[in-house]
Parts: sequence; C-alpha cells; structure tokens
Amino acid sequence: MALALPLAEQVRRNKSATVRLFVLVFLILGGLVFSVSLYLQVPLVPALVLALVIGAIYLMISSASSVPAILAAARARPANPEVREEKLLMYAVEEMAVAGGITPVPKVYVQEDEDINAFATGRNYKEAIVCVTTGALKSLSNEELQGVIGHEMSHIRNQDIKVTTYAIALIGLIALLAEIVLRSMFFGGGRRSNSKEGGGNGLLLIIALAFIILAPIISRLVYFAISRKREYLADASGAELTRNPEGLASALEKIAATQPTPNRGDRTVAALYLDNPFRRGHRASAFSTHPPIQDRIARLRGKA
Repeated sequence: MALALPLAEQVRRNKSATVRLFVLVFLILGGLVFSVSLYLQVPLVPALVLALVIGAIYLMISSASSVPAILAAARARPANPEVREEKLLMYAVEEMAVAGGITPVPKVYVQEDEDINAFATGRNYKEAIVCVTTGALKSLSNEELQGVIGHEMSHIRNQDIKVTTYAIALIGLIALLAEIVLRSMFFGGGRRSNSKEGGGNGLLLIIALAFIILAPIISRLVYFAISRKREYLADASGAELTRNPEGLASALEKIAATQPTPNRGDRTVAALYLDNPFRRGHRASAFSTHPPIQDRIARLRGKA
C-alpha cells in the first residue's frame, strides 16, 4: 500500500491541478471564439471583442447575483441564536474563523433538511457564508461538526468560494456563446462556405462546428474536475485547520451510510455541498461533482 502524501504536498498538488484546469477552461473559451469566427466567416478580432464584451457583462451579473441566488436555491435562512444547536453552530464557525485567520466571521445560515450536509459560499471574505443542514446539527457529534465546519471554512480560506463563482460563470459563458451561435445558424444567421471553397476549408468548418457543439460539454466536465480537486483540497486544509482529520472522516462515514433525503434545495447548487445531496459519491465518474466518499475518508485517515 502506498504511503499517504504529506498534507502540504496534497495541498500543493491540488492547487496546481486547479490552475491547470482553469487554464484549460480559458483555452476552451478561446477555441470557441476562434471556431465561431471561422464558421461564421467573420474576422477574429471583432469576434473576440464581442466575446469579451458579452463575457464581461455576463461575469459581472453572475458575480453580483451569485450569493442571493445560491441562498434562494438552497432555501437557507440565517441561524437563530435562540435555538441551542444553531447557537453552538455559530460558536463553532467563530472558533474556526479565528483559527483560520478569517475576518470578519462568516455569516451562518441553516437549511431545513434532514440530509447531513453543509456548504460555503460568497464572493470574498466579507460576504462569506457557511450553511449547515438541520440534519447535520442533529446527527453529528461536536467533533464531527467541527470537522465539517473546518472543511467549509477551508473553502473560504482557500478562495474556493471565489473560484467556484468564476468557474460557474465561465462555464455559463461558454454555454451562452455556443447557444447564441447555434441559434443564429438555425435561423439562417450563419454563413456557410460556398461550393467554390476547397475540401480542406470545408473540413475546418466541420471541425469548428463540432467544437462549438462540444465546447459546453467539455467545459462542464472540466468544471466537475475542478470541483473534485477543490473538495480534496478542502478536506486536507480542513484537517490542518482542526488538527483532527478523524472528525471530518467520521462525519463523511455518517454521510456515506445514509441515502439522500428528498432535498429541499436546487440541483444547480449541488456542487457546493460537502457531498452531493442528490447523488452520493460512492463511485468515481467524470460527471461527479465530488470525489468518492470512501476515497476522501481513506486520504483523511492516511494523514491521521
């Protein structure tokens, strides 16, 4: 059996992998703009300028509306300090914020759901939010809850909340551009090559069209890969923050032993949770938003 990687090395590798995946997303976006320019037979520079304008507007709107949209999708509410479990949750978040050097202390929200889960969101430290389900508050011990909070606080500390916001926006932008082009082609807006064009140019047009169609699918697969890498990183960083990998490992075991209940949230925010509330991550898949739970547990206990 191979020795577990040291915590610092796991963090370094996960961060490097995330950077490479983001570079790949930008390459896909650049390839999409080039393919659109080629297929519609418009100069590359105007196409690039138009894409940058649409992209800037889309990213600003997505970023500004991301936090309210996520909270609405999860149907989350602010934690109530009059409720004992929720007050203890607020104390746990404050404790982890101090340990992680995160200021101000993230706002604490609760989702009324029997599933054991949690997520973090926000565009930056000032807007950071940690949300925990009522199922987690009822089912987890103090040690396990601390492990979960450490994981979510690590998402904030590692800037994952910002990474996720922009990753989702970039994937959405790629899908939007592809949709615009395909709809324009459908309604006769696209200019295809005429019969005088050679076979080589015709082949390039076919390749360009194929890339326009496949770009949203490929970019989403890359986003899933980014999401899985960030979960591994948050597991490792959370273990470092709490100095107790067993707390999170035990919480993940409880999650693995349960089936998702009918979730009150929205599938669009599934990737943000500690584990996908709609599909338990027992198997590795390119379409999974999270790594397999047993793999995560094994890594945590390898460090312990």
